[in-house]
Amino acid sequence: DILHELENETNANLFYKYVKKDVKNMGIKYPMDLFTINSKLKNNQYTSLEEFEKDIRLIFRNCYTYNNVESEVYCSGEILESIFNKKWSE
Repeated sequence: DILHELENETNANLFYKYVKKDVKNMGIKYPMDLFTINSKLKNNQYTSLEEFEKDIRLIFRNCYTYNNVESEVYCSGEILESIFNKKWSE
């Protein structure tokens, strides 16, 4: 499925589990990661596809907001978002 495709990408580990210390230091108000999304899926916490998409897009929004455009994290976010957009539109 789409989440596993994202998780299997080369730099997906950067988005798998956020570090609470980093979140606090960066001032991220609404942290989100692939591990949390996976847990929410397993526990049937999503009531719609839109909720799932919103959480995925929150990962990318946080990535672009809190990382330098030239950083590895930012570039990896762009790659993952491109993959997500392609798969999501299928």
